[in-house]
Amino acid sequence: MEIFKILSIILVCAVVCLIFRNHGSEYSLLIIICCSMLVLTLIIKNILVPLSLIEQRIESYGIDNSYFKVALKALGIGYITAFIADSCRDAGQTALALKAELAGKCAIFLLSVPLVLSILETAIGFVND
Repeated sequence: MEIFKILSIILVCAVVCLIFRNHGSEYSLLIIICCSMLVLTLIIKNILVPLSLIEQRIESYGIDNSYFKVALKALGIGYITAFIADSCRDAGQTALALKAELAGKCAIFLLSVPLVLSILETAIGFVND
């Protein structure tokens, strides 16, 4: 199972960071960022197969998958934003972490505007008919 590989990588990273803590916190930060990127890559690799299966199933039912794509993009923005914000907090940059979170929230809002407008048009179409 991939989860055990991912958790093992994280555990090894934590131990290595403890070892390097005495030599300088900048090494620990670099190790954490490299480990985080590796873990994020493994997670994305494992998520792509089920997501493509869901997308194929939606298309086979003849349903418009644009809403699904918007949801996936919002989910991706959320995860990447959290990753960057946590990395900033690990580096002691709380102000930058907050700015990253604000940027992620704004990006999700902008991504959802066409979806909201589409829902409003549908609702107005029902009211007018």
